[in-house]
Order: sequence, then structure tokens, then C-alpha cells
Amino acid sequence: MSRRFFGHGELPLVLLALLTDRPMNGYEVMSELSRLFGPRYRPSPGSVYPAVEALEAEGLVEGEARDGRKTYRTTEAGAGALEERASALAALEVRTGTHVRRSESLEPTLARFGARLAPLSGHVDADKVTAILDRAAAEIESLNGLPTEETKR
Repeated sequence: MSRRFFGHGELPLVLLALLTDRPMNGYEVMSELSRLFGPRYRPSPGSVYPAVEALEAEGLVEGEARDGRKTYRTTEAGAGALEERASALAALEVRTGTHVRRSESLEPTLARFGARLAPLSGHVDADKVTAILDRAAAEIESLNGLPTEETKR
């Protein structure tokens, strides 16, 4: 019995994330999906193009004819929908071991972190986790050379 790679609503979510990073035509989208998820997932025109067209019908992406191909990009509404589903995207990234979004922001990383640790809630010592996270935050703060909370005291 074969198991579907993407769960309900995950492929459109991934497509929104990819098209938020940069506009792409259908062939580029399929290539990017292969790069990110292959060989476990092989995109097909029969699944990718209808999903992109559905996103376009919903107003979440818009297409523009360019060089004989239609190039898609996320609309403002699509960016908002992606933001609303950030935790679902993070859970998919944790499940697949793939980072879909390229971002200078720490938000996708923090969302993946939350998705990874959420199942541990109530099963680990909260005080120990707090101490670990405080040390990690101080180390991360030191990366930019600015004073950390610890050095301000």
C-alpha cells in the first residue's frame, strides 16, 4: 500500500512558500519540489499544475505570461495565508527534514523549533528546558556582537 507523501493541504502550502521566495513557472516549481523532497517525492504535472491553478483561483497566487510560460508569484493574500499556516509548514518541514523557505528571518527556524518541541510538553523538566533555552539565546545574541541580556546585568 503506498502512502501519500503530502497530507491534506500540504502541497498547496509548500507551493505558497516556494512562490513567496521567488516567482517561478510550473517547470521550475516541479524542479524545486524534486530538489527539496526527492527521491521520496516525485512531483507530477497532474498534481502540481492543478494545485497551482487552485491557488490562483483563490487569489493566493497570480500568474503572468512570460517568455511563452506562465510565471506565478504569491499575492498579498497568499502571503497572509502562508503566515497563518506557518506552524503547519514548520511541522511539515520537521516531518520531512526539509527547509522549504529561504529566509533571513528567524521566524521559520523558530516555527520548526516549536513544532519539534511541542510533542515534548509535559514530558520533560520545564526548568531544565528553560535553562537550556536561556543559554542558547545568550549564545545566539552574542553572534551579532551586541550586548546580551546577561552582559547588561
